[in-house]
Amino acid sequence: MAMGARAVGIASVADINGLAPKGYRPDDLLKGAKSVVIVAGGEPSAGAWRAGTHRTLASIGYNRGPMASAARSLSIFMEDRYRHFTIPIPTGNKTGHQPYISLKLCAEMAGLGTRSMAGGIILNAKFGLLYFNGVITTMNLESDGPLEEPVCPAPSCVDLWEKKHTLPCLLSCSDCLSGELKDGKIHSMAYRQHQCYSRAQSNSQDSFQKMLYEAINEPEPGRRKAILFGSHFVQTARSVAYSSDLSAQCFNCMQRCPYVLQRCKDMQ
Repeated sequence: MAMGARAVGIASVADINGLAPKGYRPDDLLKGAKSVVIVAGGEPSAGAWRAGTHRTLASIGYNRGPMASAARSLSIFMEDRYRHFTIPIPTGNKTGHQPYISLKLCAEMAGLGTRSMAGGIILNAKFGLLYFNGVITTMNLESDGPLEEPVCPAPSCVDLWEKKHTLPCLLSCSDCLSGELKDGKIHSMAYRQHQCYSRAQSNSQDSFQKMLYEAINEPEPGRRKAILFGSHFVQTARSVAYSSDLSAQCFNCMQRCPYVLQRCKDMQ
């Protein structure tokens, strides 16, 4: 916690392996791994959720860096203090796509939250949205295990579903999200990442490559110039150059989540 984490949990490698496919398990990355220590934090502040624009929220709400730093420090600490092998979990790339292993699954097995209707985000009852990283270790630590009761849906969401068959997160973006509740629990959930990624993550490296490719293959000089000197390409190139690409989700679904709203209310 002193390294910046808001919450910490321990998961058993055996539990994770029971659900993760081969090639994406902790002991595929570290031979003899027994436990995974998950650190959680970097979440938007209560004020960020009340930001005036989506651009502002995206700029300060998407913050994976602190947990990666905490995991690296924790890895060295555990090896120096306890003399067991450790590695911080590699994240694949900074946008979180194509991971080595599922941090969501590890967080679930460590009791830090459960899947939500908002695109499968791991929802924590106290903080709402959290970002995760962790340390894989050969230490055999006592596992916290998954939560007995799911965090999502919140009681108010169950009431809304019974009345109108919809949820705050589904109302925020029906193009990206869909699903249904049954007996007060998630029965089905669909997150169309290919749509969310292309809409909400429009200033990332992927967008830069796509637009550059379009410009190169554009035969008409005037249109090619318009692409390269247009505001969207300029903003994307600048964000890539300064490593500040606004590649977060739009946060619309989480802004209406009862757990986020309650956190903001507690500040008043």
